[in-house]
Amino acid sequence: MLSPLDIHLARPISPGGCPSAGDVDMASPTFWASLPDRPRTSESRRPSFSASNAPDTIPPSAWRIQPGQYIAFSIDKEAAAAAAGYTTGSKEMGAILQFPAGRFIGLVVGSYVQRADDDSQWLEELIVMYVARAPPAVPGAEACYVPIAPFQVEDGGSRGPPLRTKTLFPWKDRAQWTTFGTRLQIQTLHESKLSFDMDDDEFARLELRLTADYEAMEQKLKPADEATREAVDKLRPSTEPLPAIVWRDIRGEHGEDPTEFVTQIYALDE
Repeated sequence: MLSPLDIHLARPISPGGCPSAGDVDMASPTFWASLPDRPRTSESRRPSFSASNAPDTIPPSAWRIQPGQYIAFSIDKEAAAAAAGYTTGSKEMGAILQFPAGRFIGLVVGSYVQRADDDSQWLEELIVMYVARAPPAVPGAEACYVPIAPFQVEDGGSRGPPLRTKTLFPWKDRAQWTTFGTRLQIQTLHESKLSFDMDDDEFARLELRLTADYEAMEQKLKPADEATREAVDKLRPSTEPLPAIVWRDIRGEHGEDPTEFVTQIYALDE
C-alpha cells in the first residue's frame, strides 16, 4: 500500500527525470494474488528502481510515464487471464476476454522499472491515485481528495486550491482522491503527443496532501472494525501490480466512479 515513503521515492529528481515501473515478469501469476485476502504466489524477483536509485545502465527510454502525469487505464484482460494460468482458447480465457472492463482516470504518484527475467524488456509499474466525479463515499474518507482545476463546486475550497495541470484538464469539477488508488504494470502503452501533467511545484504540493491524508486515514482505521478495514483495503494500491493497458491521452469515454474498477477486478476473479 502507498505510504509516505512511497510518495517520497516517487518524486522526480529533476524536470524530465522520472521513475517508471515493473516489479515482476508479465508472465508471473501475480494478478489474483494481489487482491486482499488472496495467498501470495512465490515468484522470482529482480530489483526495481525509481529515478532516485536507478543505475546508469537503465536507458532514459525505460522511463515512459512519470509521477505527476495523468493517465487513462483499464485491466488488460488477456494478460490477466494468462497470469491466472488460463490458456489461449480455453473456456475461462474466453469468458474473461468477453468481460466488459472499463476505462478509468488516475494520477501517477509512483513509477518504477525493472528488467524482465528473460532480459527481453523493461517492465514498468505505476502507483496511480484515482480521479472521480465526486469525493470518496467511504465513511471517514469523504475529505480525502483535492479538487482539480477547472473546479467550481462550492465546497471545493475547503481542500485548498485546485490542482493545475500544464495542459488544461479536459473535464471540470473532478476530484483527485488522495488515499485510494491502484498499482499497475504496463502491458500496452498508447502514446500521444498530448499529455496532462503538473509541474514539480504543484506535484510537491500534492505530495504533502497525500502524506497528511494517508496518516489521518491510518489514525481513523485504528478503532475501525474488520469490515471497514477490508472495504478500505480494497480501494488502496495492492501489493502486486495489476496488468493494465495505459493511455497517455486521458480524453475520451471513461468511468466516473473508481469503485467500479475495484468491482470489476473482483468480478473477474469470480
